[in-house]
Amino acid sequence: MRGNRVLDGRFMNADNMQPVGFGSVLRWAFTANPQRAEKKADTFRLPVKNDPRIFTKKNDAFCWLGHAAFLFRLDGKLLLTDPCLDSSMGLKRLVTQPFPLENFREVDYVLITHTHRDHVDESSIRKLLRVKPELHFLAPLRTGKLLRSFGVKHITEAAWYQRFSNVPEPEIIFLPARHWSRRWMHDTNLDLWGSYYLRSKSSNIYFAGDTAYGAHFSELGKLFPQTKYAFFPIGAYKPEWMMKRAHTSPQEAVQGFHELGAQVFIPMHFATYDLSNEPISEPLRTIKELKQNGTLKGELLTPAVGETVFL
Repeated sequence: MRGNRVLDGRFMNADNMQPVGFGSVLRWAFTANPQRAEKKADTFRLPVKNDPRIFTKKNDAFCWLGHAAFLFRLDGKLLLTDPCLDSSMGLKRLVTQPFPLENFREVDYVLITHTHRDHVDESSIRKLLRVKPELHFLAPLRTGKLLRSFGVKHITEAAWYQRFSNVPEPEIIFLPARHWSRRWMHDTNLDLWGSYYLRSKSSNIYFAGDTAYGAHFSELGKLFPQTKYAFFPIGAYKPEWMMKRAHTSPQEAVQGFHELGAQVFIPMHFATYDLSNEPISEPLRTIKELKQNGTLKGELLTPAVGETVFL
């Protein structure tokens, strides 16, 4: 039976994969990066457009805000994923925010994949609540306590494979990811993590959230065989010995995309924050190379931050 595994009050991945420990983080911190010089010389920055049609048009569309933050317009509703829109607490944002805060008054629902700080930012959430105090958050199990501490009043939680039945349209389903949750040293896996399936009258979307490569991609491909658009993380994958338990490399993301059986690949989770050893431009260069050499079998969309893409 599908569901969530819990051991001693803490959630577990389906394959029992354990989170990256602080010992591994210390080892990483004191190990030289073989790409240090290349990374230092890499001045790439993501292009940014101010294309506010996502706020004004009712057609199905999406707009990347950087990292895992997206706006989705589906069935007329406006969804915002993983709101980390600023620099905060050790995270320096490398990309300017394309829209003024007032525009976010149009958002109907905020979707949370997990509580890592580069996906749930307290400052960003408090700013959103200032422009829309009644904003409704959809989130994994047990994340309500954290969100309420930020001032969120309206929260609906879900387990893996659950549909948010209080959202009539678009259809929003919470699904597995191979990851973990942690904000402090003591709270590892006390709240859940995951991905989303978004289904409107005309669009089928898989939003992978933050995930390592795993068997869930092929499983979800069987459960959702008509997926057209797939949003996959491609950054923060080096050093491989540590990061492969947290994130997909571009190659692993492509493999997951093929196992999912989707048609259009949209990369995310790169070049917005500096989180790992690879040069800032490497994930995007690699995913484009994989498309050019035929490894990525499907359409590749790489929109600018702030660009509205109609589905």
